[in-house]
Amino acid sequence: MTEEKLRKIITAVAVAATTLLVVLVGVLIYQIVTINVYDDRIEKTQKEIAYWEEKNLSDEGDLDHYLSDEYLQWEAFKLGFIKDQGK
Repeated sequence: MTEEKLRKIITAVAVAATTLLVVLVGVLIYQIVTINVYDDRIEKTQKEIAYWEEKNLSDEGDLDHYLSDEYLQWEAFKLGFIKDQGK
């Protein structure tokens, strides 16, 4: 093998290794960015779930209030369905 052919092979190997390294670093950076984007989406979704769970609990309390006998009777008085039975 001549010295010139050896230089060409070494140059080709160096170019191939550099290209491979650049591609792998690019893929690694892409993966890191993708992971961060998905982590942000997960965090946002978890916050939304927590908000709606809290709202659901609050609304269940309101539902209990609106279905109570006292509230229904009070609304019936206000709307005139039940006349005041004062003696």
